[in-house]
Parts: sequence; structure tokens; C-alpha cells
Amino acid sequence: MATKPRTKGYVGSIVYKLKVLNKNMANFIFPQQIELHYMIPSIRKELAIAMKESGLSQREIAEKLMVTDPAVSQYFSEKRATTVEFNDKVKNKIKEAAKNINSNNFQAEMQNLLKMTLQENVTCGVCRDITKASHTCKVCFEK
Repeated sequence: MATKPRTKGYVGSIVYKLKVLNKNMANFIFPQQIELHYMIPSIRKELAIAMKESGLSQREIAEKLMVTDPAVSQYFSEKRATTVEFNDKVKNKIKEAAKNINSNNFQAEMQNLLKMTLQENVTCGVCRDITKASHTCKVCFEK
């Protein structure tokens, strides 16, 4: 029987179930799951911080990021999205995006930021931390 993973929550339960189902796929997880459970919340957190620094209220930030006021509060109090560390290049791009986001372009801005986290290997780093995959893994870049 597989041992319980150190990763908590939904993603940890997926890794655990895969270990139980197929020991050969013990560390398999879709990159989209990393994006959904780690990257998107972490990007939103950085966007919220940048928006707060520009003078927006918590409610305005929540509306722009399409989340609840309590979610924004949890970003500020370090109760949500605490796992991912972005490099300066990504942080600067997030700050730029925070100035431009409105209800019509949020999805496009988020997609651009997700692409950048993949190109900068941030997504890969989170995946490696969770799955203990090889540093030579290039699955996300194969066509």
C-alpha cells in the first residue's frame, strides 16, 4: 500500500490515489492541476497585492480578480496561496498586468501569466516539489 503523501489537500489526494492505482505512475499529475491548485491562486495573490499598493479597495480587487472579498483577505493575511515563490521577472510581469486588468481582459491576462510561469519553470518547480519528478522532465514542452 502506498504511503500518504506530504502534499495536503486535493492534489495530495490525487497523487495518493494514483500511487494506489498504479505504482508505475506514482508521481504522475497533470500540469493543469498544478496551474489550477497552485499557480492561479498564487498569481491572484500577487495581483491582489499589486492592486492594493495602487490604492484599490479589497472589494474592487475581488471584483477584478473574480473572487470573493474573503479570498482577497486571505491572500493578504497569508492564509491562501502560500506555496509558490515567483522570480523577479514574473513578479514584475504580474505588477504590469495588475495595472491593466479589467472585467474584459482578466482571462487573457491570466493566460499570459500562466504561460510565463511555465516558460520560467515556476510551474515545473512546483510539480517537482509535489511529485519528486526528475529535473530533466520536459513533458509540458513536448509537442
